[in-house]
Amino acid sequence: MNIRKIFLLLGAVFALSISCNQSNQNSNEDDKDTKNPVIKGLGLTEQEVIDSWVYTLARYLVIRQEHIDMAEEGVDYNVIKYNELGKAEFVNPNLDVAYLEAWFAVDENTPVILEIPKIEGRYYTAQIVDEWAEILHNINERNFPDHPYGKYAICLKGSNPEIPEGALRIDIPSKKAKMLARVERQGDDEGAVALQRAFKIIKAGEPKIEKAIEIPMFSNKDLIMVDMFKKPMVVQVLKSAPDAVGNSDELQKKVFAIADFVEKSDENINSIDEIIKIKAIPSFLNSIKNFGTKKGGWSTVAEEVMDGFKENFLQRTITNYAGIWANTSREAIYYLGLKDSNGDDLNGDNTYVLHFNKEDLPIEHVNAYWSLTMLSLPDYRVIPNKLNKYNLNNISEFEYADDGSLKLFLAAELPQSVPESNWLPVAKGKSFAMTLRLYVPKDDALTYQYYVPAIQKIN
Repeated sequence: MNIRKIFLLLGAVFALSISCNQSNQNSNEDDKDTKNPVIKGLGLTEQEVIDSWVYTLARYLVIRQEHIDMAEEGVDYNVIKYNELGKAEFVNPNLDVAYLEAWFAVDENTPVILEIPKIEGRYYTAQIVDEWAEILHNINERNFPDHPYGKYAICLKGSNPEIPEGALRIDIPSKKAKMLARVERQGDDEGAVALQRAFKIIKAGEPKIEKAIEIPMFSNKDLIMVDMFKKPMVVQVLKSAPDAVGNSDELQKKVFAIADFVEKSDENINSIDEIIKIKAIPSFLNSIKNFGTKKGGWSTVAEEVMDGFKENFLQRTITNYAGIWANTSREAIYYLGLKDSNGDDLNGDNTYVLHFNKEDLPIEHVNAYWSLTMLSLPDYRVIPNKLNKYNLNNISEFEYADDGSLKLFLAAELPQSVPESNWLPVAKGKSFAMTLRLYVPKDDALTYQYYVPAIQKIN
């Protein structure tokens, strides 16, 4: 506006300079378009293609897990799988609980009945998620104080089936949902297993169950690329379960536009495949290292996902990729450690320490318990070691300093003068990650007034 006023005052003397300025602005806009060009014949920018791939990957990761689960012997819909204590053969395991899991399958006329035993004096929850891994319910004494145990009728939303007397109705948005239930071991494995086995599923009929959608299977190392957008598969994938993300309709329209585009020619297929390979995947993997609120090598989204993912589809996909079935931060805060306090990747050639001052001990900032687990990359599974020691937690018998502080060491070999109780083994020469969990965190942790200590590399 100032240039225009000067032009009006001084006339044509400045006409050339204005023309040059406009030319520079156009040049800047051209540069911007070059960085994020509109794809000819598609009408979407490269960034919109990247966003569409990230968005849809979340659903594919759930379907992949459904296939993996159903391939296990003895696993079926509406059947509880009671996991062995300490079992670590899945992504980002929680070794502090007796785990059980199940896929619920219902239809318009048929619910399924979940029975939860009375549990007192130890942490438990029955977490139910939808087919995008959005958290629907956590059944426990905190969220269901009037019905913390007993029978629950899992029903398709909008249906009107017959429900047994005394059962509390729990709605799910599509015909399938996943349950992850946890009972704290608390040093009493016999009691934890007894409670774990007291969870029951009671069939209320025979619902019509659709098999998991057939998709190309893929790994975290070799992610699905343009095949994701092939019709009619991608249409079936997105139409199979409603999405709670507020702008899902707009996102899905873009996905279907890409599906129509790749259907037209091999050239279009190659074009989208190149964008995914060269830009989408590197950008997504980089976002894992840079998500959330970062401090001292840790990242967390405690405040951001206090009540679920909401509009944050990127965070949902990151979670499904790195630790599917994660909970809301009101139930559990997950700190992901991928770097040290200097910003360098964690590596088993180094030794690291976590120094907790007495007032910063995790147990002071939870209403339940805490744990620290060491994980390999890129698959986020426990790191094999000769001690079969994969995690530390609030019932570990640590050696504390005289002032009540605690140092935990992470190294391939036990550092000199360090008590074995305060050491977690890592793999020599290999990158690794850590997950530190705070279960039922206090408000200071939820709002970042408290944050876990930095990951410090030491000699």
